[in-house]
Amino acid sequence: MSEDAQPPDDPDVRLYAIHPEGWQARLKTDWGKEFCFLQNPDEDFFHHLMFGEIYITNGDEKLCLRCAHRRNVITTDRLNWQHRANSQQKPIV
Repeated sequence: MSEDAQPPDDPDVRLYAIHPEGWQARLKTDWGKEFCFLQNPDEDFFHHLMFGEIYITNGDEKLCLRCAHRRNVITTDRLNWQHRANSQQKPIV
């Protein structure tokens, strides 16, 4: 197996920004209190960003990866740009 080949039981955990303009990935490297800008379903509070957590920002907005995925800011679909382009094409008449 080559170095680039992925074993069948090793899931692809890469994430892709659907519209990357303005978004940046960050790593929380301190213990200060910071919160995700979205609430989890059925919760009435904002959850903490934890030490060592990777999150994304756009201006003052901070999103944990789970909330960013739920809000469709990021995706696991490597070819999302192709799928989006195909769904926006008009049918040939």
